[in-house]
Amino acid sequence: MRPLIAYFSESALENNLAVLKGRAPNSQYCAVIKANAYGHRVENLIPVLNRHVDYMAVAMREEADVIREKGGILPILLLEGLFAIEEYQLASARNYLVAIGDYQQLTMLKMATLDQPLSIFLKVDTGMHRLGFKPEEVPAIVAELRTLSCVSDITLMTHFATADEENSPLFKRQVERMNALASLNLPQSWANSAAILTATETHHDIVRMGISLYGVAPDERSTGQDYGLQPLLTLQSKVIHHSEIEKGESVGYGARFVAPEKMTVGVIACGYADGYPREISAEAYVLVGQYKAPIIGRPAMDMMMIDLRGVPVSEWDQPVEIFGKNLPIEKVAAWAGTIPYTILTHISQRVHFLNQ
Repeated sequence: MRPLIAYFSESALENNLAVLKGRAPNSQYCAVIKANAYGHRVENLIPVLNRHVDYMAVAMREEADVIREKGGILPILLLEGLFAIEEYQLASARNYLVAIGDYQQLTMLKMATLDQPLSIFLKVDTGMHRLGFKPEEVPAIVAELRTLSCVSDITLMTHFATADEENSPLFKRQVERMNALASLNLPQSWANSAAILTATETHHDIVRMGISLYGVAPDERSTGQDYGLQPLLTLQSKVIHHSEIEKGESVGYGARFVAPEKMTVGVIACGYADGYPREISAEAYVLVGQYKAPIIGRPAMDMMMIDLRGVPVSEWDQPVEIFGKNLPIEKVAAWAGTIPYTILTHISQRVHFLNQ
């Protein structure tokens, strides 16, 4: 078996749930597991989440169907809502909670004939300007929804654009706009990961655990460890080949790295087809055992080359950590000029997953 393995930690998931619940002890908890649990494979999370949260959330109905097939028993919130009128009956039958974010979805809901009424999450666009109704439109829409027999209950929700930024004026305006709707006397869901960790005034009835659930910091200034979180995944490989090259010889496509002296080059089984970013800076490294080994040359589709000069020969057969417990993915993302979400959601299906 190819030695590239993503080790999934249930104990880390249990830890992160405890941390996040401790930050919002009076709320209900929604675990966001869209995009195949941010690349972590939903089947790895479902057994724990079934026991420890109140809701799951995905982007679309097809993702919710997969979760049902794999044992998810909780109500599932469809964050993008539905796209065809016939899907409303499916949602009713499968205990899906439906977000309504525009007038087309509202019209379809009013036309739907359902065996069981739906729980509706009404999206309020308080400043993200992605989905949702303007705050001034909300009271009239709520009044209309309350007349529909196909609606069992209504929750107001919004999404913060800058909760991960310190002293953001936009964040303060978004909070004010939601506070102005308090007179509607409806349950509310505001807080994403950043708000759960830093803004207690946003917690309200339901908090939505996104990237923090996976042990990753929601801001670019920190790592998950700074909040007491633990990464659910540790991506490891092995040195599958090594060779000595002479001073002046180059390594990899484009000959971007030139050996400054005679040196040993290692090859590890991991490349951009596995989800590791190709566009990384010269600061990037992996850990061979406990030793830093710089990545040299461009990562290829299936392999990367590393500088073994700082690694004792006796350690060359040790596991190579690409990111995880000892090498935070936040650091790897910074080297690539991207965010951890991108790397995690691009982990290839050919990467083997094992539970720790």
